[in-house]
Amino acid sequence: MMPYRYAHYVILLALVPAIGLAFWPAYFSNLRGASWVFHAHGLTASCWIILALAQSWTAHAKRFVWHRLAARSVLVLVPLFAAGGALALQGMATKFLTKSDPFYGAFGARLGMDDIVSTIMLVAMVRAAIVNRRRVGLHAAYMLATVALVLPPVFSRLPLPRWWHLADLLTIAIALAVYLARRRDGWPFLLVTVYSVWRIVQFETIAASDWWAAAFAQIKDLPPLPIVLGAFVASGVAIWSAWPWKRTTRVRPLSAA
Repeated sequence: MMPYRYAHYVILLALVPAIGLAFWPAYFSNLRGASWVFHAHGLTASCWIILALAQSWTAHAKRFVWHRLAARSVLVLVPLFAAGGALALQGMATKFLTKSDPFYGAFGARLGMDDIVSTIMLVAMVRAAIVNRRRVGLHAAYMLATVALVLPPVFSRLPLPRWWHLADLLTIAIALAVYLARRRDGWPFLLVTVYSVWRIVQFETIAASDWWAAAFAQIKDLPPLPIVLGAFVASGVAIWSAWPWKRTTRVRPLSAA
């Protein structure tokens, strides 16, 4: 039996509605008014969630041909996601500097650092998933852990009590629960826990500093093309260099722990 056999149901029935609710006021309810920059980021992020759902379902449905075909999309989707994130980062810096949006005017610099770290985490996890493709449990854990990276921004936008870093604490609880359910190869979810802890620390320290605010504001005036190409190429090299360009032998799935 494949590991994490209910993951695609959780993504479809819980995460997707939560994303829709969380980002409805600022994005989905105003698609015509949103800039193409945020469309690029929103579209690539949405495609990633759909890919994770599809990969989980095809594996459990034993549609391995479809699974392998869908997997090839990471060669383009991950670099596009990183490039879209870089564009969104510049848009965030503009709103932070001009104070045109109260939310980003107050927290834009802090969220900007978080976006940089989370994008690096996603690229690293996808690369690790590719490298560990023959270890089915670990491969699945890495791919699903990338989805867990979206939980803090989703929780922070839901109508939940505004307790101290509740979004991060909820993410930590969920990631630890998934790890404890499958300790043998579920430790990528421990990386999500570390990321969430670091997110709290950086939000209250480095990302709140004056020097970072000044540095982040400078992103507004940088030419966008080098930023986009840099993110695309750097993430592309990370993924492309790990991809098995030669055909590999078929691997039997591991039984669930």
